[in-house]
This record gives sequence, C-alpha cells and structure tokens, in this order.
Amino acid sequence: MLDSRIKEYLSEAGVRKISELDTALLSVYGEDEGERHIERLTELFDQSEERLVYGAKDTPYLHRQEALVDYMNQSLEMSLLGASFYDRVFFRRAMDCLLRYESFWRGDILDYGCGNGILTCFLAQLHPDSSVTGVDLSRNAISVAEELAGRLQLDNVQFAALKAAGHEKYGVLFSCRTVHENVAWRPLCEESGRSALSVEEQTERHKEYAKILAARIKPQGYLISIERYEDDGAYAGLVRALACQDICQVKGTHMQFSCKNGDEMASFQAAVFQKKSYYTGASDT
Repeated sequence: MLDSRIKEYLSEAGVRKISELDTALLSVYGEDEGERHIERLTELFDQSEERLVYGAKDTPYLHRQEALVDYMNQSLEMSLLGASFYDRVFFRRAMDCLLRYESFWRGDILDYGCGNGILTCFLAQLHPDSSVTGVDLSRNAISVAEELAGRLQLDNVQFAALKAAGHEKYGVLFSCRTVHENVAWRPLCEESGRSALSVEEQTERHKEYAKILAARIKPQGYLISIERYEDDGAYAGLVRALACQDICQVKGTHMQFSCKNGDEMASFQAAVFQKKSYYTGASDT
C-alpha cells in the first residue's frame, strides 16, 4: 500500500496522472502552441535516442540529451506535465525506496543529478533538520527545481548548476538515474544482454563514474543509488566499480522494482552503499 506521505507530496507538487502527453499539451497550451510543442518534443526524443545509441560526433555522452532536457524544463508547468506522464509511477516507486531507507538520511544530503527537483524536495520535506542540495547539468532544470521548492515553501533545500557547485563532500549522496548519462548506459546494457562484456569489462566501464561519486561522499558517509538495470552483469559492474572505491553495499538494503518508463517496462535497482575508508576519490572537474 502506497504511503500517504507520497500521495500527499505528489499532489502538493503537482504531479498527476496523465494518460496522453499530446492531449495534455493541447489542453494546457491550446491547439497551435500545443502542436508546436508536440512536434518539437517528437524531434528531440528521436534525436536523443539516436545520439545515445550511435553517438553524436564530438559531443560527450554526458551531454547528448541536453537539448531534450532543457526543452522539457523550459517552465515548471512543462516539466510537471512531462513528469506526470513519463515518471509518475517511477517517482512513487522511488519515493517508497527513500522511505524504506529513512534511517540512512542524516546531516547534509546531495542529490547528484536532481533534474526538476521532485525527489530532492521530497527529501527536504521528509528531513527538515537536514540541509539538502540538488545539482544538475541543466540550468533550466535547476530553475524549475527552485520554483518547485518555493511552491512547497521549503527553506532547507538549495540548487546549483553542477559546474558551479564546488567540490564539497556530503554525509549522504543520492544518485538516481545518473548512470545512463555517465557510462554509455544503453549500449552497455544492450551489449550485456548479448553477453558480450565480461564482469571485468563492465566494471571498467563504470570506473570513472564510481570515482566521481566517491569524491562527493564524506568518510563513512552513504551513497543511496537508484538506477535502471536488470539484476545482471551490467549492474554487477556498477557494484564492483563502487567497491573498488571502498564504497560497499550495506547488507539487506538492495531492492528491485519495475515500472513503465516511457513506452517500455523497465527494471530498477536500489541500494544503500557506505564509504568504508578515508579514501577521498577523484575530482569531478
């Protein structure tokens, strides 16, 4: 049964059930403007998929979805429409995990790759005594997240563009759906499905990403991770790469859930990890 806190928060934030995004866009923006949004979003989605799988010349993998993300976050209204259609069920499942990990949230919290701030603000609301920071590549997403925090009247959360966020370490690092931006996720999983990569190769693919996360966690601090993976060799590569940075999974915290992600069903792996040593990690410049 869904926790009442999740239902109340999503309603307060403005995330609702939308069966057809095109219909919602036409309803909110009118026929002419709505049609322009539909046409542009279709173009950007197709472009994003092609770039993620086949590359984009000299554009680094991390930046291949920027145009789509910026367009979806051009306003809080647009961002919430997209979140309501694509991610409403995912957010419900993810928030349920965050509630089950409640004992690990303490002190200063960093949401690394916060997007429009829906999960960041949920954490800030749940933990009013904690200082919560959200960082993201997209300045549009940061602007939307700040507006959402204002709507929810939260005074313990702040947002910053990733490049301007400094290199502070946090007691808890929350990383949700960021692997696909850092580890060529889609090709990785497709290759894994064909058993083309060994566990060692999968671990190597995740090595730099694990270093970036390690650099943001205080000694003995926690990483709370939710990522789109099957419970397979590709996910094992992530876990092993984190272990190479002395970030080890806390026993009994692994959870798996499935939900519709866009037009497909997707599996997600969630777990709590602890930074066991005083290893400082690498700079994420």
